[in-house]
Amino acid sequence: MTLPSKTIIQPRRIRLDAATACQLKCPSCPTASGETGKKLGVGFLKFEDFKHVVDRNGWVSQIELSNWGEVFLNKDLAKIFQYAYQKNVAVSIANGTNLNTVHEGALEALVKYKIRKVSCSIDGASQETYAIYRVKGNFDRVIENVKTINKWKAHYRSEYPQLRWQYVVFGHNEHEIQKARDMAHELNMEFYVKLSWGDLYTEQSFSPVKDGELIRKESGLGAADRQEYREKTGKDYGERLCCLSLWSGPQINHDGRVLGCCINYWEDYGNAFKDGLKECLNNEKITTARAVLMGHGVPGKGIPCTTCKVYGNMLKHNNWITPDEIKAEYHPKGRFYNMVENKVLGEAGMRHVMGFLSGAKSRLKKILVQPHVERRGSIKSGVYPLAVPLKADYEKGWRAYPVFRGQTGMMDDLACHASALVPGHTPHPPHTHKEEEILILLAGEVDLQLPALEKPVRLTPGQFVYYPTGFLHTLQPVGELPANYLMFKWQAGPSGMEGRPLTFKLFDPNAIGPGTKEGFAPSLLFEGPTQYLKKLHSHVSTLSPGAGYKPHKDAYDVVLVVLEGEVETLGRRAGPHSIIFYPAGEPHGIANPGTRPAKYLVFEFHR
Repeated sequence: MTLPSKTIIQPRRIRLDAATACQLKCPSCPTASGETGKKLGVGFLKFEDFKHVVDRNGWVSQIELSNWGEVFLNKDLAKIFQYAYQKNVAVSIANGTNLNTVHEGALEALVKYKIRKVSCSIDGASQETYAIYRVKGNFDRVIENVKTINKWKAHYRSEYPQLRWQYVVFGHNEHEIQKARDMAHELNMEFYVKLSWGDLYTEQSFSPVKDGELIRKESGLGAADRQEYREKTGKDYGERLCCLSLWSGPQINHDGRVLGCCINYWEDYGNAFKDGLKECLNNEKITTARAVLMGHGVPGKGIPCTTCKVYGNMLKHNNWITPDEIKAEYHPKGRFYNMVENKVLGEAGMRHVMGFLSGAKSRLKKILVQPHVERRGSIKSGVYPLAVPLKADYEKGWRAYPVFRGQTGMMDDLACHASALVPGHTPHPPHTHKEEEILILLAGEVDLQLPALEKPVRLTPGQFVYYPTGFLHTLQPVGELPANYLMFKWQAGPSGMEGRPLTFKLFDPNAIGPGTKEGFAPSLLFEGPTQYLKKLHSHVSTLSPGAGYKPHKDAYDVVLVVLEGEVETLGRRAGPHSIIFYPAGEPHGIANPGTRPAKYLVFEFHR
């Protein structure tokens, strides 16, 4: 699969560097060493140039302002924020700011004009540790600036900007990770452990990590540095997203030179201020660079990618950018969306309206589908046994066992799979997605890496968690044995829920005893609305030998997971770790044919 050669690249998101100057002297940064200044010049984005880009490129709706320098050194920043707001362009400072020096009015403007995200690079929880890498930096001043932002957020009653504490981990600061995480929680900041740049810009890594096992756990990557991550995955850590920015968020220097990505500082693809942004993003040179990154172009002289270490690793592992990755990176929201969110409905109101519209679309789709006509890919009633422990793949570290996936009368997509995860590995970096999930641990122990919480959450066999949509998470085994777990994922149109939606929580069916009631004895675990469901319900049932209930129909989808004993349903017997699915409207009954009580988990998906 390839993209058409004449595809016009016109992304809604661009990166426009507000400054290539910085007041700090971080040891492994090419800005601090003066290397970027030699090529890019040391300067600042002018308000007139920002206005020029916004006015002449109406398709641009999101601009990232940080890259090589310190964005808050730019004295035009408040004017830039204000103009972006007036023109309905969403601005972010997500790549990073050291937040040591702030001009008067900039922090209020940050909140007043709804800057979307600010990532603060704070690599320590004390001045002593912080200043080892952020040379000339003042830790206390940074924390005070964060508090000032929070005061303005309270004043304007705004969720923006969303704040993130970015903790680049080194050997000298790894002991303060938990202290920093606690401080971030108090400051209402997301906390993110980031691997250092290693030798990407220098010959040797600065302050290599000492406690590799700690970093593998804290990063949620199963890797302590970029080299180990590359060896385990065959991919570069984070840098791949930089390559994708040639399509979805091209980098532009403060003086208009189009750099393509946030790593390149040695060549350019023309000048957006002089030659036009659209023209620069579609000229022969940058088109060749994109082809090279997809593995079917001819590297030529003057193409920045071909002299980059990231390209060298892609070439070595034959691991090229794919069309699916490119499509996934495009930003879907235009200026009209930003205008309605900023000036009419607000953040919460816009979420509510978009949820309503999405739900209406889903309901209309169901009305247009003829009744009693089975849709392709729908899931039937079924029993799916699992042989635990599942065989692990020690070479890849993670192995998935698909169980079922398809549509139901309740949901557009419902999937179930089991996984075997090898110690020292994670199935993926911490990520979010639109699906809601339930994760049940079947064997081994894992630590859930959840940046939104203060510390990892330990999960033992039989316990399970619920992940709401958009919840940042990953997991890693604890101990020497592989972990086996079961995942249910689903999405549908918004539920039109009433009441507060369910949030992340751990549940322990093991804590529920067999009870004293003979026959069928259910014990409620939880129930409540979610983004996609009017009600998500779960209980544990115990079934005495010989007990059961006759076939009946439910108005909702039902999933059972057998924990102990054996049950008989749909003409089959199901033992421990078996998954049973009953779609809404299909008759089903259950019985215990054994000589000891059966215990099973029940999940009901109500629409």
